[in-house]
Amino acid sequence: MRNIVATTVATGLLFQSVAMAGTGVKAVAAAVAPVAPVIAVIRPPVLLTGYTVTVLPLDTAGGMNDGIIVGTAQGNPVAYVNGQVEPLPGFDNYTAITPTSVSATGYIVGYATSTTPSNVPYRRGLFWASRSNAPIDMGALGQFTMPLSINSSGVAVGVSYQTIASGGPVGAPTAFAWSISGGLRSIAPPLSNQSYANSISDSGYVAGYAWYGGQQAATRWYPGSFQAGTTEFGNIALWAREDGTVYSYAKSWDLSNKATLIAPTPSAYVYGISSIGRRIGIDNPNMQLRAWTVPAGGTTEQILPVPSGITSSFVTQVDGCGTILGWVRYPDNSTKAVLWTKLTCDQSAVLTQ
Repeated sequence: MRNIVATTVATGLLFQSVAMAGTGVKAVAAAVAPVAPVIAVIRPPVLLTGYTVTVLPLDTAGGMNDGIIVGTAQGNPVAYVNGQVEPLPGFDNYTAITPTSVSATGYIVGYATSTTPSNVPYRRGLFWASRSNAPIDMGALGQFTMPLSINSSGVAVGVSYQTIASGGPVGAPTAFAWSISGGLRSIAPPLSNQSYANSISDSGYVAGYAWYGGQQAATRWYPGSFQAGTTEFGNIALWAREDGTVYSYAKSWDLSNKATLIAPTPSAYVYGISSIGRRIGIDNPNMQLRAWTVPAGGTTEQILPVPSGITSSFVTQVDGCGTILGWVRYPDNSTKAVLWTKLTCDQSAVLTQ
């Protein structure tokens, strides 16, 4: 329960983030959903010493919840639990199985490649009821189906495309929702010609975007009905919080659509907010990405420590304790998933919005 700054730099950042997260379709949003830069007071960052960093034995890390990380290792779907890699059950005749999200109740979603009799590769969504259950095929609205987020009730959201070519999507995206009881269905807002659902909260709010003709709109879907409402034209919403607030890299919108700037500096982009308000993100000084965090109620970027020799660092998710999932890049351009662990768990609930 879980991309983009204006300019081509933003697009590049997103492509790098999904390379580790295992959600490659999110890169499509970068090409169609620029975000205006933020005007904010510049505060010098400080080096953070309250975290330790661990390089994970994973190829990709797609999601984290309640101490469980899902992703891939040596090309296979896995869960990382208590420092151990556990294989996830596969699906017959499906390849490139990649988990993308895990809920607090242990539900997992991901995607895989299925080849039809005509040898056309289809991207299919998968759902695991638990780490020990074999996955089920979630169905499809087209040739390309990508679940991106699942909540504790087992409701998943994502994006689909009618056509696939060279392994990638073709045409306009359509937002979808899925559950065991309701199956797979489009939640594209009425009159929209494109839509994209990125994240669903445990309370059922969904963050994404839609296009109406040539006009783009940050969008919030409401629990149960998936009724869609625009939060702001010319923007995108990427993550949803339990209180219905949705946010993007620089701005959040509450249920009354009041906008709040959330990026700590003009060059910083928010990639997650914990349940108590800790923000995480990346900064781009001199084109070298560096991961940061800001504690609840704080205003200054605290730069996260990195292993020796890395060239850039990236964050993708933060939990209520302050544990942060992300990845780092080495001089040979290889990447490794990493976990930043806070020495003391975040406790007090402090609102920052």
